[in-house]
Amino acid sequence: MNTAESMRPSQCPQTGIWLSQLQRWSGEALKHYGCTLVIALVTIAVFAFPALTTSLELDFNSVTGGQWWRLFSGHLAHYDGQHLFWDLLMFVVLGVICERHSRKVFGALLIGMATVVSLTVMLTCSDVSAYRGLSGIDTGLFAWLTISQLRTSLAGRDRYFAIFWAMSCLMLIGKLGFEAITGSVLFVQTDGFKPILESHLAGAAVGAFVAVATPARANG
Repeated sequence: MNTAESMRPSQCPQTGIWLSQLQRWSGEALKHYGCTLVIALVTIAVFAFPALTTSLELDFNSVTGGQWWRLFSGHLAHYDGQHLFWDLLMFVVLGVICERHSRKVFGALLIGMATVVSLTVMLTCSDVSAYRGLSGIDTGLFAWLTISQLRTSLAGRDRYFAIFWAMSCLMLIGKLGFEAITGSVLFVQTDGFKPILESHLAGAAVGAFVAVATPARANG
């Protein structure tokens, strides 16, 4: 009996099982985190093509000339690999948590933050002409998550989680304060571009507003 031929019947079921598992995991991921994953993949694709990055960045003159979609697409563009890595890492981690928590609020929050952050940068940053990155949205997602979870913990009288989320809120305030005082951002080296701190403040403001405006609910 041919050895290669004798192995095929046992290998085919194994391959089919792995493919079936992969399809199931992919389907579950898209079901629960579809918005986050699609945005992440598009962001990577945009970075892979420099010409596309330039055509999608938040160029202020182009927006005033009628290219309003740059208010949204500018967040998908990045300056270098490190800028992309940290922005996207935080977005995927926070996006997975926030989208699973409430997909409806998550989608509305993304649209609101993208718009407010872009308009804030355009109106307050007269010394720059273009903007790229997800950091403003990342900050807003973190603000929404921490404050909403803090309110949920307080409503459910969960003392330990309330302390944890309160400390997270203080960490966010400390980060924003550090950036406002020093003019630099944490984690990312900004030698190739100027950090836009106003985008972080705008994102945090939108996230905090939505968290406070949404009714708190106790766990269980």
